[in-house]
Amino acid sequence: MKKLAGLASALSASLSLFAPRTMGAEELPKPGQVEVRRHKVEGTDTPKFVVRTVMALAPKQVWAVISDCAHYKDRLPHVAASELVKKDGSTHTCKVTIKLPFPLSNLTATTEAHHEESKHSMKRTWTLVSGDYTRNEGSWEIRALDDDGTKSLVTYSVLVEPKSSLPNFIRETAQAKALPELMERIEAEAAKL
Repeated sequence: MKKLAGLASALSASLSLFAPRTMGAEELPKPGQVEVRRHKVEGTDTPKFVVRTVMALAPKQVWAVISDCAHYKDRLPHVAASELVKKDGSTHTCKVTIKLPFPLSNLTATTEAHHEESKHSMKRTWTLVSGDYTRNEGSWEIRALDDDGTKSLVTYSVLVEPKSSLPNFIRETAQAKALPELMERIEAEAAKL
């Protein structure tokens, strides 16, 4: 009988390894942690960065900062200028200039972003229209983590290739260092709303 119970327990444990993961089982960054990961992209030496953090804020508060490119200059770090060039339904054309340290020149990009909104999640996906980049694309995703809407998982994915002679490793190091600062600033700005 003991052997049968042990066999049933082992079988149950091994089958649980193949059970599909539920949303509740998703591994999230720890409170206060900003997770930064690099991903190889076929056809380029430039990695795509994926940054995730959990904010103790409602998704709509975070979305109010992320979806408003006209005020990036006032709300996000290292932004020298920002404007909403055009809005057509859920498509937003934005022009943003990133401030770089001397002696480097600032970088400007005009991008077209598509916004998707629901009660518990929001997404902003953009592509490059013109500017100082050969590639500038990515997305912001905000998802409620509880029914009350008091916690949000914020995910930022970005792949940028500026038209500059700056070596890749310097650009990647600077970007990896700036990404946690970006998330912290967004959380601080959203908390004011």
